[in-house]
Amino acid sequence: MKELPYMKKNRLADVLALIQVLALYKHAFRTQSGITEEFQGEPISAESWLHVAREHQEFFRVREGKGVEISLIARYAQENHAPLDPGYTAKLMETAIKIHDSQLNSSRWWTFWMPVIGAFLGGLLAIFFTKGSSSF
Repeated sequence: MKELPYMKKNRLADVLALIQVLALYKHAFRTQSGITEEFQGEPISAESWLHVAREHQEFFRVREGKGVEISLIARYAQENHAPLDPGYTAKLMETAIKIHDSQLNSSRWWTFWMPVIGAFLGGLLAIFFTKGSSSF
């Protein structure tokens, strides 16, 4: 099964940070080097901010041309692409957290089935040992 993007270690923190920087910056887009400079380094969960943006197309747009530019899709909902207000930014971050929680829950499907399988195997063992001891 393919690893879910938000299940990568520290991915949620990187997505939240990238949302904040792109939502509040004066221009609607940033270059990879501009983001790296802003954060004073690369993300923890991936090799680059570009990689994070490409894996999270629910929030980010990657535009390639003369250079690679990363932007927040929500900035393009407005005609002037102005920085987002803090309330809207908070809603985007809340959405990222909800997606993370959803992926976390779906990645733990086995927590439901383990007790069921354990009870079934326990029942089979009980039947096996009961039949084995009744022959003496």
